Amino acid sequence: MTNLRKFIHPEGASNSSVKLDLKALLEVDTFDGKVHVEWDPDASVTPLGQLPFFIQFLTVGKRFDPWIDDC
Repeated sequence: MTNLRKFIHPEGASNSSVKLDLKALLEVDTFDGKVHVEWDPDASVTPLGQLPFFIQFLTVGKRFDPWIDDC
């Protein structure tokens, strides 16, 4: 016997998907201030890849100094 639970959206949530504009300019916090990142879905590679987002993760999470101290 199986008990399948039905997923129900909370009131106000929609089932429609949202199409994001990937050409939008993103602001990413880094150690030296904000960096503007433009996402190009047609490019096969980018010069920095996901590095700006990793730098923001280290900056906002205050993880860079402990990471360096551990090295």
